[in-house]
Amino acid sequence: MRGRWREVALGVLVLAIVTMAAGVALAQATTYAGVTFPLGDISFADRAVSYDMASCVDLPYSDASAALGPPDCCDNPCQGCEGCDPCAVALGFRLSEIDMRGSLVLQFTDNVLRDVPGDDLFVYITNKKACRVEISSDGVNYLLVGEVNEYPGAIDISPFVSSDQQFTFVRLSDVPADEDSSRCPGPSIDAVGAMGDPVAVQETGKVLGSLELLPAGALALTVGGAPQNLLIILDTSSSMSESFEGSTKIVVAKQVLSDLISDLPDGMDVGLRIFGGCENSQLLLPISTLDRTALHATIAGISTGGPTPIAYTLEQTKGDFANVSGKKLILLVSDGQETCHGKPVQAAKDLLAAGYDLRIDVVGFDVAGQDGTAEKLREIANATHGTYYDAQSSKELRAAVQSIITVRYQVFDSQGQKVFEGIIGDTVPQLKAGTYKLVLLSNPNVVINDVKVQPGETTKYQVVLTDNGYKVEKKN
Repeated sequence: MRGRWREVALGVLVLAIVTMAAGVALAQATTYAGVTFPLGDISFADRAVSYDMASCVDLPYSDASAALGPPDCCDNPCQGCEGCDPCAVALGFRLSEIDMRGSLVLQFTDNVLRDVPGDDLFVYITNKKACRVEISSDGVNYLLVGEVNEYPGAIDISPFVSSDQQFTFVRLSDVPADEDSSRCPGPSIDAVGAMGDPVAVQETGKVLGSLELLPAGALALTVGGAPQNLLIILDTSSSMSESFEGSTKIVVAKQVLSDLISDLPDGMDVGLRIFGGCENSQLLLPISTLDRTALHATIAGISTGGPTPIAYTLEQTKGDFANVSGKKLILLVSDGQETCHGKPVQAAKDLLAAGYDLRIDVVGFDVAGQDGTAEKLREIANATHGTYYDAQSSKELRAAVQSIITVRYQVFDSQGQKVFEGIIGDTVPQLKAGTYKLVLLSNPNVVINDVKVQPGETTKYQVVLTDNGYKVEKKN
């Protein structure tokens, strides 16, 4: 899975409402690498919201939490990561503008960033690689404020903001570069510190809480949001006509994919390709704005026949994506491995080599007992840092394909005013203590009334994805 910081397992989401009392005590001023922070260690980022790495980051340098808290790598700038402790997180590198950009989103929970005299934001980069810096007040809309490459790199945000604006999110991204052969390529982030105010000063007299939807259990929805462009590739080879759960595999797969189309968010670009027969792969619907009616009708008309040309099919997708920009996801559903003498793993790697920002998630459908099939399909996913799902039942198939859906949610206060809208597993809103209504924007919507945010307590709900939609239960 390419830089996707997500759990992959099957079933539940935990909604946690974490509260904290106002009244953050001012810490003693501290100095790191020549910069004095009047608020002390609370000046530094507290939470890693998301981490999407680019290429070639070794495991010891891929821990996003290494960027939290005050700097702990070195008193002076490190001369590259080789030989350094894994005290920083690397973003990786990309070879061109169309390659995937590594990024890290951090949040301040007990302080805010605002414009003060002099520099306001400090990014501690251990290896002098350029880093793109954006800031946000809501974790959704970001403002580019510059690039840095020092330990620390300092930014004055005054040219970009007004004096009364406050920010709690920072997004750090790599910039295009020549190939980096180190074990932690791209900018390596040790810490991020902000000048500004503690939360208690910002919200005098208000008791705050955090609303957080955390993926857990057997089905983890995509943390980083749904892909902009989705190409569904369905195996329609002869074996898909075999009996399965009182029906056939192709009938079950068609029903599951049809249900998926119903649940996809409006505005996505979606295409559909099938394969069955060597050098026989058809793009039934090109990638374009989601048209549920056309997709349902096309899926209903699919039939089966022929061998399994996975490599040839992946080669054809180069043309499918030729005029499509943005992040791309291929959802490949197959009940067998390549049978037309192609090399699907190489075909997957060739897509990345062509400069496409994509991953391939593969579902092995009813492949238990087939010698080596699951491993071969898993290799295709791994080649693009995608995810492999093993589905031995219609229920598991449904859970696997549903894992690409982004579920948005809205929070309303007691007066019915919307105070936040976000994505499950993404940003965390700050809320005053009180009673709220939470709405999951699923199909159908799920409404949770009387969500109470109280100081010093954690209120939990369990949101379970079932065959009939989402079910919400209060947890003790």
